Amino acid sequence: MPALRILVTGASGFLGGYVQSAVRAAGHESLTTACRSGDAAVDLTAPGIAAALAQALRPDVVLHLAAMSRLADCERDASRARAVNAAAAEALAERFGARLLAVSTDLVFDGRHAPYGALDPVAPLSVYGLSKAEGEERARAHGARIVRLPLLFGPDPHGRGASASLRATLQQGQVASLFPNEYRTPLHAADAAAALVELVVDPAGPGLLHLAGPERVSRWELGRRFAARHGLRLDLLQPVECLDPLRPRDVSLRGDVLVTRSLDAMLADG
Repeated sequence: MPALRILVTGASGFLGGYVQSAVRAAGHESLTTACRSGDAAVDLTAPGIAAALAQALRPDVVLHLAAMSRLADCERDASRARAVNAAAAEALAERFGARLLAVSTDLVFDGRHAPYGALDPVAPLSVYGLSKAEGEERARAHGARIVRLPLLFGPDPHGRGASASLRATLQQGQVASLFPNEYRTPLHAADAAAALVELVVDPAGPGLLHLAGPERVSRWELGRRFAARHGLRLDLLQPVECLDPLRPRDVSLRGDVLVTRSLDAMLADG
């Protein structure tokens, strides 16, 4: 396949760095945009920005990672969450159609009927989940493709992601409270990034799919296995039941893309 110009939105986020590395490893050119950095520092909610990016950067395909993803922030400002997570995705889809692969989340589900396949009905509990589900629908109406991701982990210098934040907490000697009753199919960000690059270069690929990790585990089990693997203090881990009505209890996904590494191998690289 010839080298493509791949535009990555939200490139400064946790997953963005991994995606940029995966783009280069696959022999493609990485073009980036974020709020305050990248080849184009832009607000994706600004009118006409999709057309401006197309004209200025001339991407062949677009991998849309940018999102307002903190549940509490979305609850405080639902209108901003809809603008970032729904309206911006639609604007990009209007411009790029099937050349846009937009990343969504397992939190579009309510956790009552896991494991979830890509065609199962969504039923989000939070403003974040609602805004992402709306973004999926609006983007797909213009031919864009959607891939839902689970909880991601992996090394990060800023302490983002499930394992990096846990490592930072334990290394500071602080207690880490983890949910024994919240289940996900966690995935290393490097594995997610490699799969996303393979998917984005094929505009004829599936319109909606799931990228899941190799095991269904609770946040408590994931944390214990990670801490044990890296010699971190297990005595600082505390199981605390999740009672938050905005957090679904089991959003484990049935994956549509083969992930070759085991969860233990991914955790060793965490």
